[in-house]
Amino acid sequence: MATRRELPADVAAAFDRAPEARDRFAAVPADQQAAWLDWIDRARGRRARAGRIDELIRRLLPAAVAEEEVAEPAGPPPERYWWLWLVLLLLLVVGGLLAWYFLSRGSDKAVVPNVIGLREQQAAIKIHDQGLDVLARTTASKRPPNVVFAEKPGPGTQLGKGQTVTIFVSSGRLAVPNLVGLQEPQAVQKLQTLGFKVEVKRVASTRPKGIVIDQEPVAGVTAVSGTTVTISVSSGVKPVVVPRVVGQTQGDAVQALTKVGLKPVLQNVPSDKPAGTVVGQKPPAGKEVDKGSKVTVNVSTGTGPATTTTTTTATTTTSATTTVGTTTTAAAPVSVPRVAGLAQTPALRRLNTLGLRPTVVYVRSSQPANRVVSQSPAQGTTLRRGSRVRVNVSTGPNPQPNASVPNVVGQDQAAAVQSLRDDGFKVAVLNRPTTDESKGGLVVEEQPHAGSSIPGGSRVTIFVGRFSG
Repeated sequence: MATRRELPADVAAAFDRAPEARDRFAAVPADQQAAWLDWIDRARGRRARAGRIDELIRRLLPAAVAEEEVAEPAGPPPERYWWLWLVLLLLLVVGGLLAWYFLSRGSDKAVVPNVIGLREQQAAIKIHDQGLDVLARTTASKRPPNVVFAEKPGPGTQLGKGQTVTIFVSSGRLAVPNLVGLQEPQAVQKLQTLGFKVEVKRVASTRPKGIVIDQEPVAGVTAVSGTTVTISVSSGVKPVVVPRVVGQTQGDAVQALTKVGLKPVLQNVPSDKPAGTVVGQKPPAGKEVDKGSKVTVNVSTGTGPATTTTTTTATTTTSATTTVGTTTTAAAPVSVPRVAGLAQTPALRRLNTLGLRPTVVYVRSSQPANRVVSQSPAQGTTLRRGSRVRVNVSTGPNPQPNASVPNVVGQDQAAAVQSLRDDGFKVAVLNRPTTDESKGGLVVEEQPHAGSSIPGGSRVTIFVGRFSG
């Protein structure tokens, strides 16, 4: 059985003003009294509590009892949680407004379509149909030319109409990777993976067998998929240096060549030199070749023009290859080609082929490293063969610390390449015809010149003399 609670002071004071109500309350069961008192205690604020006490007195007075026709006062009235319903209604209104807002905005959205594999024009149409703008960027890729190989943002992304989708379109050209120093299988796999064809050339070298020691085109050159890249692979056999036999008798020349393991191929040519005298050889003296290689030896027949065979041969060859050294040919003027915008090696090759002498200067630039940013004189200027053309080459936006270019002029090609690579430079090799047999197979010039301070890892081009005997 519930115990009767002590009346709060304000309730007791109200009963003192209405004794009849107090007597009726005393007659009410203890649990009903507790219910009334709890109901009064749950009132919020002093005024609300006073109102509930008045309601208790009203219901306990005889008049109220007569009106309600009950034998004893009823319990406290139920709580009114109207404010809860008001909050619920407010939440429903807010939720409806949010739903309307997001649904109404749906018409301003577009989904990025998948355009990978499409041609640029088709991809642009498909994206425009979604109400989006297109920005096309052409770059190297294994995909065929003009085909989209990537897009940003990716397919399925939701964007606001009018926003831009960047598509990456294949130029069909790839950068030839650096293969020097790799094992032959690695180099072949790397090229085939990129879509290049491979031609392997075995060469004598002091490097271990199977190591790639040279490549053509050089690393960094861009080429279309399917281009053949020739890699020179070390045979592991130490190369033989071709001896100088010009001026010797036929017998001495044959003996000198066979002694080092080379095969002489004799060829009689008209010359005013004594019959049986060697007047030319190919490959030239100093060139490194495989043991067992053939060396063509031009032997004088003793019957020839007043001009020596050597001079005549050099002059004829010079006319065909635009070699500086023949008075008539060297004087012929040439028009300077445009090389700005090309990679360094193709630019220098173009100038060298015309008989011009490039001077390389590395300059700071935001353009990609190894790119020619300017030239002097300008395209179309007429110069004599052998004239200098300044080529300004970009160091790239983030060049390595500078290093000094070593002097390799006068060294043979293999030694010069190794020396430059040991100092951290990349190397490009260009041939330069010469009528001086002593310079055959040797470096006759390097660019940038020895002592230049250029970023580490930059390319140094060496010009190797090729004797035309």
